[in-house]
Formats: sequence, C-alpha cells, structure tokens
Amino acid sequence: MHIAVCDDNLSFLAQMEEHLRTLSLVESVSAFSTLERFLLSVEAGARYDAALLDIHWDQPQNGMDMAARLLQLSPATKIIYITGYGDRFAQQVFLREANLSGFLTKPVDPALLLANLEKAARAGERSPATVTILSQGKPITLPVEEILYLESRGHTVLIHTTSEVLSVYRRLDEVALLLPEGFCRCHKSFLVSLRHIRRVQQPDLLLKNGCTVPVSRTRYAQAKADYLRFIGRCF
Repeated sequence: MHIAVCDDNLSFLAQMEEHLRTLSLVESVSAFSTLERFLLSVEAGARYDAALLDIHWDQPQNGMDMAARLLQLSPATKIIYITGYGDRFAQQVFLREANLSGFLTKPVDPALLLANLEKAARAGERSPATVTILSQGKPITLPVEEILYLESRGHTVLIHTTSEVLSVYRRLDEVALLLPEGFCRCHKSFLVSLRHIRRVQQPDLLLKNGCTVPVSRTRYAQAKADYLRFIGRCF
C-alpha cells in the first residue's frame, strides 16, 4: 500500500512514519506536516491507497475538509481519521462526504492501526481500479478497464474510452505516469491498453472493438513483448 500520513505534530508524525515503514503491507509512506503540502502532492498526480489524516488543525480548514477535497481529486484513496479529540469529532465525521474507512484516537493502538490498514487494503482489492487525471485544475476520474487508448494531439491528450472521447490539457508523458501497469507506448503519440488488444500487427494494433491504433516500427517488438507478457499473466 502507498500511504500518506498528515499531522502537524512533528513528533507524532515522525513516529507514525517510522512505524508504518515496519509494516509488511506498506510499500511507501509520505509524511506531511501541512494540509497544503499534501494537497499539492495529490494535485501533482501522487496517488495513495490510504491517507491517515489528523482532524484538528490550527487553521480554518481541518482534516474533514481535506477528506472532502480528496474525494474529488482521488476518490479511490481511503481515509482513516486520527485525532486526540475523539469526543469532539466522533459525531461530526459522517457529516462531510468522504471515502471514510476508519477512525483512530491518539495515542494510536498499533493493532488497531494495522487492522484499519488491512481493511482499507481489502476494500481496495474489491474496488475497480480508477485513474484520476487533472486537466486545468479539474479532476477526471475513469475506470482503468474502460480506457482503450490515449492519443497525443497538439497540447492535449485524447482519452478514448469504451463510451466516449475525453480531452485533457496535459502532455502524454505526464498522463502515462499516472496509469497503472497494463499500458504500452506503441507510438510516440499513442499509448494503448494491453487488455483491449486483439491482435498485434503492423502498421496498426487491432483492438477488440475493431478500432486500430498505430504502432511504430521501432516500438513494434516491445509492444508485442508487452502484450504477450500481459496475456501470459491473465491465463
């Protein structure tokens, strides 16, 4: 799991980060002492499976405000609230819309922390994978399995899905970094979903819906190898 932990108590933040790194199900930990820095990381494209958010902050916005914002920017991220004021916030946490997964009070019980992370991980396994792409400050969230291919055209990327074509003002290289495994750069201007390929051929890849996507001569061998590797994992 990729975890973000946000708390303005630097001592607690350091302890949480150190403890999280000892857990086998945690792949990476990003620690933030301000909500603004955490928000900037998400807006820049960072994605977290779970975010441990302190609720109380000495500023107008609190952790519940951030959770509501995170639901728009990264809806798949599970929220686990952490607070030293359990009595104050226990009746408020459900008033704001958020992808809430857990609630912990300080000092955090390591066993309960682990149980909450395991719960978030199980929920993530059941949920269909999505990708959220920011375009001119506005988030676009798509199920990964619905993306057919991406096409670079000028200063925009056209995202061809099973039902529509979306245009985002981003570079193809930037969007490619947001995508999970299962996509292949078959051309300098095209990125294709391996799950939707029916046949690898030249000069075009044939998709299952009958569409074709160009594959360059220099990228053909790698595209074929990526496709064979992908279908090998599926069967």
